[in-house]
Amino acid sequence: MVGFIQALKDEGVEKAAELLMKTQALPGVCGRVCPAPCMTACNRDFFDGPVNIRSLERWVADNENLEIIPENDPQPLKFAVVGSGPAGLSCAFHLALSGQQVTLYEKSEKLGGVLRNGIPAYRLPEDVLDHDISRIVKLGVETVCTASVDKKELERLSRDNDAVIVCKGLGAPFAIGAAGEELDGVRQGLEYLAGCREEKQHPPLTGTVVVIGGGNTAIDCARTALRSGASLVKLVYRRSREEMPAIQEEIEEASREGVQILTQRQPVAFIGGSVVRGIVVAEVEPGEAEEDGRHRPVVTDRTMEISCDTVLLALGQRQDLELLPEGWTIENGRAVKENDLLNVWFAGDCLTGDGTVAHAIGNGRRTAFAALAVCSGKEIGQEKSYKSIVAPAHIRFSHFPVIQQHRDRHRQVPSWKNDFEEVNLGLPGPGEAERCFSCGRCTSCDTCLVYCPEGIIFRDGVGYSIDQEYCKGCGICVAECPRRAMEMIEK
Repeated sequence: MVGFIQALKDEGVEKAAELLMKTQALPGVCGRVCPAPCMTACNRDFFDGPVNIRSLERWVADNENLEIIPENDPQPLKFAVVGSGPAGLSCAFHLALSGQQVTLYEKSEKLGGVLRNGIPAYRLPEDVLDHDISRIVKLGVETVCTASVDKKELERLSRDNDAVIVCKGLGAPFAIGAAGEELDGVRQGLEYLAGCREEKQHPPLTGTVVVIGGGNTAIDCARTALRSGASLVKLVYRRSREEMPAIQEEIEEASREGVQILTQRQPVAFIGGSVVRGIVVAEVEPGEAEEDGRHRPVVTDRTMEISCDTVLLALGQRQDLELLPEGWTIENGRAVKENDLLNVWFAGDCLTGDGTVAHAIGNGRRTAFAALAVCSGKEIGQEKSYKSIVAPAHIRFSHFPVIQQHRDRHRQVPSWKNDFEEVNLGLPGPGEAERCFSCGRCTSCDTCLVYCPEGIIFRDGVGYSIDQEYCKGCGICVAECPRRAMEMIEK
């Protein structure tokens, strides 16, 4: 992240895009829908607020005109990638970039998977997704849509290709298991969102809509329901608002748009004759903390009724690998049959179950590298291993001025009904890049040179040299470096 931000500051948008796209296949997408864990880990958060990394990535993606030229491999290998969601697109991008022959299989009519069918247009406009995908296809990726890959087809692909990478995403959504769940009007949220994306008129809703869940899909359902005509939308979640897994900014947007968020409530029954007319929710008390830090929900016998006309379930999805042929298993992300490693890998949510676009993109990239390394012996795009992490304690905050974070612009309208235009308009320019501390990277600020008591540090071209013969190892240069771009190593 530091690399592309520093390039944006010093060399402009094209150089930033060049660095960013060495690891990022979908910058326009990620710059909009990523939960941005990098921002919560940004050292500037301990000073005056984190660098708005996600929006800088978006700004670069929206303003670059970089022509990406793949490597010329004289003996390219054949790869089949099954599924064109974030993991599949990432796999295809990095394999094609390295000069391999890639065919991408998608069961729907258009590429994109969950990016196209599961994320509303007001968060991820179709033209943005299409632009990121076109960049990948232009690398020479062959695409086959309306291609449903089953067990038999997977075996054929493994015979006809040097390697196959399966990126089919998650499976069927979870049911809630409460009485009355079969009533008309109780719908799966993902199916509802897909219908809204497929039908340009956006199927209308009326009356009160209750959304059950606390993740990004739940928030997307709630905000989409408002736009589809619901007069009132309530979101019911069994834990606290602080424990909701949805992106914090999306939760805040939903509240601003009028979604009522009811936390620490668990639906226990649906009310109605043949059509849902309400739900019964029980109060939930926080139990012991679980491994992820959230509290185990303890359902009480204190209940209340909520009247509604539609219920949208957004409870997550199962990991599903029904396409595995008989006798196949998965070990460390690779298919195995009778203790023999096969040329079939698995990537993204179908393997990890992480459930975020960012995790799927990253896992797809790493799986592409692993498969290529096994098939050809080529080592591409290997992750760098850093000797140490630059922590807040290593940053000399006194060297930096306070600079207010550049926040995203948001479109405001009197009513969101039938309005599926993009809400977050991003940053007006690249100025936020100036706030980056450049942690761990030298910026030629001369601090080490100035503070050296012996005067034995001097400029050497674009960097610095130390006269090792006279250095006493006092460590003042390292201690005074504002961003820990220097380290002392004992010999």
